[in-house]
Amino acid sequence: MTGERDFGGGKSLNYQAETLTAFKGRIDELLGELGKSPASHKQIGEQTVTPDAYGTGFSAAEDLSALYEKVHTRLETLSRLFGEQLEALGIATEIVDKGYGSVEEERRQRFQAIQTQVDEHWSASRQGRESQDVRSKDSDESDGKDFS
Repeated sequence: MTGERDFGGGKSLNYQAETLTAFKGRIDELLGELGKSPASHKQIGEQTVTPDAYGTGFSAAEDLSALYEKVHTRLETLSRLFGEQLEALGIATEIVDKGYGSVEEERRQRFQAIQTQVDEHWSASRQGRESQDVRSKDSDESDGKDFS
């Protein structure tokens, strides 16, 4: 089945529903794999090194510990953002396939929340400050699944 949608301006988007379904299935599969892997933001969060591991009583150990914490936090954030972007890509695929109005309101809101979080993160990064951990109340779950 081939679909064609008019998005204004005389431009149409041609797609095959089977291809979109297969693509969304692959996105969901990737999200599941990420959630179970050591690269998930939750597992990264659990992988810590105590400050004492670098030694005690000298400033280089304290500096190294602080730098580790900063990098660790950024990796955790980037892993979460990556998972959320994959989730948003899956929702966008649904929107293209079904049309915006035919996608559940909760899914549309989740899509918008992810985009807002990413925009806020990158805006903070461009301004040279650490990103706040801006998360919607359900950023760890989508449709009851944990993709983190």
